[in-house]
Amino acid sequence: MTDYFRGKFFIDGEFKERYVEVENGKIKSISIEKGNGKVKALDGLVLPAGVDIHVHFRDPGEESKEDFYSGSKSAIYGGTSTVADMPNNIKPINSQEVFNEKLKAITGRSFADFALYQLPIGKEIQGAIGQKIFMGKSTGGIISDVTKIINDERVKVFHAENQLCLDKYKIDDKDLKSHDNSRPLECEIEAVESISGLWLNNVLIAHATSRTVAEVANSFGFKVEVTPHHLLLNREMKLGPLGKVNPPLRKRIIQEDLLNYLSKGLVHVVSSDHAPHTLEEKEVFESAPSGMPGVETRLPLILMLSKRGIISLDYAVKLLSTNPAQTLGISKGKIAPGYDADFIITDLEEEPIKNENLHYKCGWTTFEGFNGIFPNDLILRGEEIMVEREIVEQPRGEFLSGEKRRGKNNQE
Repeated sequence: MTDYFRGKFFIDGEFKERYVEVENGKIKSISIEKGNGKVKALDGLVLPAGVDIHVHFRDPGEESKEDFYSGSKSAIYGGTSTVADMPNNIKPINSQEVFNEKLKAITGRSFADFALYQLPIGKEIQGAIGQKIFMGKSTGGIISDVTKIINDERVKVFHAENQLCLDKYKIDDKDLKSHDNSRPLECEIEAVESISGLWLNNVLIAHATSRTVAEVANSFGFKVEVTPHHLLLNREMKLGPLGKVNPPLRKRIIQEDLLNYLSKGLVHVVSSDHAPHTLEEKEVFESAPSGMPGVETRLPLILMLSKRGIISLDYAVKLLSTNPAQTLGISKGKIAPGYDADFIITDLEEEPIKNENLHYKCGWTTFEGFNGIFPNDLILRGEEIMVEREIVEQPRGEFLSGEKRRGKNNQE
């Protein structure tokens, strides 16, 4: 029997009281009247669930920091139904065999639907949703061979820091200021400019840290991704090793300018770059690995910016859901016929973010004390996964294969 959800759905930029018909996990129709079938009333405001296309769940190999079970659970609590995991694992995803090993290790353990990236190796790894290209060393120490990039229709996500530039400016990291100075904006800009000479399609510049980097990327027709930490945190805050991340947190004036640039509507995607490490690893700045958790707070923080009038709710939904899904080429992120029935229900009320209320295995967040807007319920492909902020289902996340993606009508 076909199911209907009744509620105030965010459709075409506004909330509309509608019946949404769901069949086999997909939206079949939207109307002001229901047909035959059972009806589930949704109490609150209904938005598309989030799509986070940049996470590092550390699984397999570093499960002490995070695994797909804990990472995907945090995603669900933060209103995100779909994640795409990066390939710089302990065993880098640089062959079909390693990709298959990773997929086998995490299958059946994800609460969220998930996709997986590959490194550029000169050929397509079957099942990979896209390629992640490292222009400079970050966690894992990988530098990609750009001659091995396959210029197909899949997204190409660039960690845009030029390694020769990083070598030039390298100094010992003692605090957030010196970490910033050792990986300056020049290295991002040089990397973006060099990417322009590769003549690739569907390029996403990951975690741009400044207006200048975003403007240069946009000038070449690249999509721009930013993170909540580069929008809201800066090197002048007393974060210590917990704030160490690549590319670095910048000066306050640069951070505030990036946030202002976001308000202009010129950024394509907000991703978390969820990259957890244990508190023990983060004790000493010089030896602390770069990265911070963020998959559970990404959507709440951006909805908070919308509530405060910094960006519109329509743009927030595009940044968090519609555009990320479109970038991957998956039928999610929008309440429209043909899309997966992935919804969050919220009252759009702010509340303080607290470590104790989050679900990260690493046990910490740099956003303690910030406000966020968290969902009360989450529906994944028509099934209630979280009800009144409690997960009520076992992991049922599905693998989103790159081949399946390219066989679909993208609906855009």
